[in-house]
Amino acid sequence: MAFTGATTPETGTTSTSTLTRDVYIDTLAAFNRSLVFSEYIYKQTIDGGTGGQFIVEGKEDTTDGSITTYTSGAQIDVTNGTQDERLVNLDRPYYEARRIDRFKEATSRYDVIRMQLNQIGANLAAKRDRKIAAAIEAASLATGRAGNGNGTVVVNTALPAGAAAAATPALLGDEIAESIFAAVAAIQLSDANGDVYVALNPTNYSYLVQSGKAVNADYTSSNGGFDTGKVMKVGGANVVMTNNLPATAGLIALAFTAQAAGMVELWSLNTAIDEQEDFLGAKLVSGSCCDGVGVLRPNCAVSIKNV
Repeated sequence: MAFTGATTPETGTTSTSTLTRDVYIDTLAAFNRSLVFSEYIYKQTIDGGTGGQFIVEGKEDTTDGSITTYTSGAQIDVTNGTQDERLVNLDRPYYEARRIDRFKEATSRYDVIRMQLNQIGANLAAKRDRKIAAAIEAASLATGRAGNGNGTVVVNTALPAGAAAAATPALLGDEIAESIFAAVAAIQLSDANGDVYVALNPTNYSYLVQSGKAVNADYTSSNGGFDTGKVMKVGGANVVMTNNLPATAGLIALAFTAQAAGMVELWSLNTAIDEQEDFLGAKLVSGSCCDGVGVLRPNCAVSIKNV
């Protein structure tokens, strides 16, 4: 079987040093990115087909437009209900594979296979998390269907790197907290229910911790603190930290509920090791998955931006 590319576990990626030294001390494992979006959106597994259909129930009539006063002896009028769909199609399967030569594995003084499996699994999981984040952002910019609300963008130029950015970390934290309150209110005004999550990168998360109110005992109850460097909730929203936000200009945070975006999964993330006798016992280490992510309810998503 032919392959393209090469895997060289015996050579340092940056230094090009030889990793087959006689004196081996330890392996310093990489710090994998925390995955947050995968846990908090709606997910369904399918066993065939090219995607999944989600039926969207129409929004209740808040103007009483379909309600009629009855007149004695009159025949009743009927009205039409409202409903629509969201289709989430599968993307092509994605994978990562490495072929480890038996001799190179034997002469490298660390657990080569374990490291390859760890890297492949982490890479695939992080890709999925970024796909979900992009779908949530897309939901915040999308139009609702069947009377359900649209996505929302909260703009605050006093946020970090904005045209009128606040001057200190504490003041920046106050501006982020204010914008989170606005995002939660936008979601609740559309009658969306369920837990709200707000995702921030580590720098902006740290500003929020330093806010004058987010962890202040006068305003909160066991909501984190300077000592832990954590803040649990702001405005009723669960605050999470991530390095997987989309790289959109001016994007500071994403606020969403579980139905902002949906994922259909045909193959869950899996890894495999296959020995190849035609390569003298080399090991093919691979990982793959197949899924699709798309917008479900735009009214359940908010982008917080500084422009």
